[in-house]
Amino acid sequence: HPTQKPEKLIAKLILASSKSGDFVFDPFFGSGTTCVVAKKLNRKFSGVEQEPEYCQMAVKRLNRAESDRAIQGYHDGYFWERNSLADQKQVKGTKNETQTIVGLFDERYS
Repeated sequence: HPTQKPEKLIAKLILASSKSGDFVFDPFFGSGTTCVVAKKLNRKFSGVEQEPEYCQMAVKRLNRAESDRAIQGYHDGYFWERNSLADQKQVKGTKNETQTIVGLFDERYS
């Protein structure tokens, strides 16, 4: 049953395939990562899990998502890679955020 998936990965999938208010279904609910991320991204959700202990874990995570909507590696509509805090601060302090982000992308990955 242990198949860990980071919220950031699930967020990319949900954002690429749905809009706010859409319905997300997870037929292999596990600890609820997909539904937690769906909730944080303002999607309706449902899931199926046969193991009671995983269901209990998922309920706790969904309750925490009520007050903590943060998704590690995703902020203000942008996905960030590890060790990029300096770049994030640089972008936040600029007037034209999109231009700076494109510049960062071009420098790093070209």
